[in-house]
Amino acid sequence: MLALIGWATVGVLRAILAVGHYEERINVVTHGNVDVLPAWLVYMHLDALMPRGWETTVVDMLWALGSLVAVVAVAAWLYRSARHAVRLGGVLAWSRGWAVGGWFVPVANLVIPYLVVRDVRRGSGPAPRPAPVGWWWVSVLATVLLSGLTRLYHLLVSAGGTLHGTALDTRTVAYPLWTVAAAIAVAAAFLSVRVVSRITEAQQRTALAGATRPA
Repeated sequence: MLALIGWATVGVLRAILAVGHYEERINVVTHGNVDVLPAWLVYMHLDALMPRGWETTVVDMLWALGSLVAVVAVAAWLYRSARHAVRLGGVLAWSRGWAVGGWFVPVANLVIPYLVVRDVRRGSGPAPRPAPVGWWWVSVLATVLLSGLTRLYHLLVSAGGTLHGTALDTRTVAYPLWTVAAAIAVAAAFLSVRVVSRITEAQQRTALAGATRPA
């Protein structure tokens, strides 16, 4: 859960720095026309602490590392949960190997992790609060899509990019894109934590029921 929270936090910081960097671009030209002052101040503070241009690069690297750590953490939990579900008497359609391998198979990883989590949820026994597996997976896919779009947009509007200085290189396009991407990442982290906690809760209830059942 800490990996997911850290990843979401870096995602928010990444969006703030993107806005701050954009505000500094405008400030260099207009000499004082800063609209989003908090984001600009955060960017300028980090810019003063690092070699110029490194602040966004470092945060992008942290985002990539955080994404990898989050995936590994969820895959490790899913593997353990699948094994535990079988021990509790659950019947799974997907083997435990897919709990890890499904995340790293190109194209197939767009659906296999969802199917495995849904399978583990069903095999973990009844729970008073259902795990929002469908909404969780929609948020994960949306996060991946928006992360790719924000990266592409950043490259296109950078100096020398095909959209640099065009009508698409404006606050009205950039800021909603970065804000929505950060918000969806936070939602994905929140829903991931909820799925983990509720499936874990279901398995604990099933284990307790088995322990208290008369012989």
